[in-house]
Amino acid sequence: MTTIVAPAGYGKTSLAVQWYELLKEDRVKLCWVSLDAEHTSQEAFLLALIDALQTLSNEDGADAGNLPATALLSVLGTRLRKIEEPLVIFLDDYHFAQTDATEALMAKILADLSLEHVKLVLVSRSPPRFPLSALRLRGEFKQFGVAELGFSDAEARELFEGKGAHLTEEQVGSFNRRTEGWAVALQMVSLLVAESEESDTILASFDGGGADMGSYLSEQVFEHLPEDIRLFLIETAALPAFNRPLLEAVLETGEDAGLIERLNEYALPVTLLAGPGNWMRFHPVFNEFLKRTAGRRGIDANRALNRAAHWFEAHGDIDRAVHHALLADNANLAARIVETAGGWRRVYATTRGGATLFQALSGHASEIDLVRFPLATLGLSIFHAKAAQLAAANHYLATAERAASGDPILAKDLRVVRILLALYTDHWASTADLSALEDDLQQPDGMELIHRALALNMLSYNFLIRGELDRALHYGHLAIRAFRDGGADFGAMHLYTHIGQAFFLSGDCASALASYDELICEAQANIGPGSDLDAVGQVLKAEVLSMGGEAEAAAGMLEWALPHLERHDTWFDLLAAGFMAEQRVLRMHEDFLAAHAAMDRIRAAARRRGFDRLSRLIDGERAMLLMASGDLDQAIRHAEANGFGIQAIVADRANLLSIHLRGATPAIFWTRAYLALGEVSKAREVFDQFRTRQSQRLHIPRAIELALIDIGILLAEDRADVAAARLSDLVLTMPLDDYRALLHLDHAAGLGELRSLATHPTVANVTRKRLQSLLVAAETMQEPAIADVGSAFTGREHMVLELLSSGLSNKEIGRMLALSDNTIKFHLRNIFAKLNVSTRTAAVTAARQKGMLNR
Repeated sequence: MTTIVAPAGYGKTSLAVQWYELLKEDRVKLCWVSLDAEHTSQEAFLLALIDALQTLSNEDGADAGNLPATALLSVLGTRLRKIEEPLVIFLDDYHFAQTDATEALMAKILADLSLEHVKLVLVSRSPPRFPLSALRLRGEFKQFGVAELGFSDAEARELFEGKGAHLTEEQVGSFNRRTEGWAVALQMVSLLVAESEESDTILASFDGGGADMGSYLSEQVFEHLPEDIRLFLIETAALPAFNRPLLEAVLETGEDAGLIERLNEYALPVTLLAGPGNWMRFHPVFNEFLKRTAGRRGIDANRALNRAAHWFEAHGDIDRAVHHALLADNANLAARIVETAGGWRRVYATTRGGATLFQALSGHASEIDLVRFPLATLGLSIFHAKAAQLAAANHYLATAERAASGDPILAKDLRVVRILLALYTDHWASTADLSALEDDLQQPDGMELIHRALALNMLSYNFLIRGELDRALHYGHLAIRAFRDGGADFGAMHLYTHIGQAFFLSGDCASALASYDELICEAQANIGPGSDLDAVGQVLKAEVLSMGGEAEAAAGMLEWALPHLERHDTWFDLLAAGFMAEQRVLRMHEDFLAAHAAMDRIRAAARRRGFDRLSRLIDGERAMLLMASGDLDQAIRHAEANGFGIQAIVADRANLLSIHLRGATPAIFWTRAYLALGEVSKAREVFDQFRTRQSQRLHIPRAIELALIDIGILLAEDRADVAAARLSDLVLTMPLDDYRALLHLDHAAGLGELRSLATHPTVANVTRKRLQSLLVAAETMQEPAIADVGSAFTGREHMVLELLSSGLSNKEIGRMLALSDNTIKFHLRNIFAKLNVSTRTAAVTAARQKGMLNR
């Protein structure tokens, strides 16, 4: 890294631009990032870097704007690693974006050894605060400051002579020392003395410094300019940057834009920016003076900004158009620009994604007449839903509904966004809305491609959660194709979640795993490892693997991916899949303490997001876990207290398996409870009534689960012949290899009973051999029973405990074990739960008392 650090006016950007141009001549890969006060958040800072890289990598389709900072950092790292040649990134005006948050990001980027080919040039008024010692030791840090940038006396004389100013060596030296070689001061004074007979008086008048000197010099230079140049300067002072085409649109007459060519004649402090378009800006010191002068003269700065907003809009640069409109305090113009550009569709249709665009708009929402801009208002609704700000999302949706009342075209937009919000708020979309959505697709006139793709996406998801798996797959494949055709690969990747689950529930685990592998591969390649979509793919893949008995592989994926989803953009079904997979792994290991601790963690996430269905799923699984661990009385008490009481077994919706894709229902719980109590006739009654009320074909995991329950009841009824026949049918008709965890976890028909049943004379030899191999495989999933508290701990948890006893912090433990902070927190939660403590000190004390520590 190289830093160019000095106060305003020392020519930092001018030097960086010249360096940039020299490197460009040498065909070095280059990237220029202009930062401002909008880039102080980690997300905005990283998006600025990612956007700038697009000119080099031609990346397309990753909707990075909707991602949290951790995922965006992965995106940046992935894209930088794809550039194999040495790359130099210039970060101009870094001081505007300099916060503790962005400093932390810079430290991480510099510490990434996989980015050794990347060189950073940081141009700033203030030095970086992140650690530089490692870079210094490796000889990878250079710095230029006032000492290097300030003019020497000889350089100052050369400057004055070049401007035709006839000053003595003593005059120049004295003035240069008083200004500390400040380039902008020397430049502006050279203009004054070149045309004045009173050089001594002008030079002697400067006895101040810093901003006062800059303001005085600006005024003196300004007053000596021709009137047309002065008017030009104050009319354009509000623009953050300008070039000739923009000025032609902004100024009263296009001919005034030609004055830009005359600025060089007066050697005014104007900086040419790197990159295409010949963009330039006034020096900040001079620019502040010009803005104040424009205000005193009654010049309306907003007029130029509004015209600039229209110009950027006409050239397709919606982000800059909105930025200029908001600078002009014209939030309605910003909303109108977003509305015309597609409104809510910009969340999905652009490469960068619309999160930052709608974030900027959201900050000015109180100034916007939202009723006039329903499409932009729907975009605000989606933006807040993705940020888990559901009250705000519903508010904007309701506002858009009022605005679009009676408009049949806008009704289609409302419908698809309303159904999308149902996903994020975990509410069921109405059957009427889904039917209308299908009708919309049959009449696609006026429906843009991204609108069509999202509509297909929502149909795929809603048919999935209703158990209509064939329709979910049909619409899912159509949605992927539509998103791809619209250039929105980020949207397309989401469809793998619906398609993969439909395959898994249909009994095609191979296709489900292929879908999730595709999602993981695309997410890591296009966005970055550790992104939200990478975590989604890992969690869903873990669900399939855990069901197939691959507990260790599933646990490895869940360890980081499930906590990630609990904190970031997600919806009920993803958390439900991860929760059930984690419970399955822990129960196969009979680690009941960790299973209860995991339930507590997921319940907290459910409360934060308002996912009542997830809370209910946890309640049902808690009752099942208590029963599995032998505490039947407590299981029944818990069920009665949490909506799973005996009266709930006749509630159709509570027991409808087409909508309860995962977990226990009241009827399932009480069937198992009655079996455990030895009340077989009640178990049979509840089970048969429950099964006959199912109006839809069961998905494969449910069909296997219910078949095993039925076999358990038959055995309890001493109907071994029928049970053997049912077992044979199950082995021959269902893909039990892929769902073998159900054999292990079905406590109504234990493995020993199934093994005995396999020897029944009515069971064919081939069936018997296959069943026996499945039962052996199921047995290998179970670790030896826990003999004491110490044996309940995993090897990794023992290592964490040892380091904890040494007084190390989470970060230090993570560094020792090469694990993230979140993974350490995950292990500590499990340790606390198993030791029945709530603090680090108590955990160490309890572990010592139990002889679990080496020291």
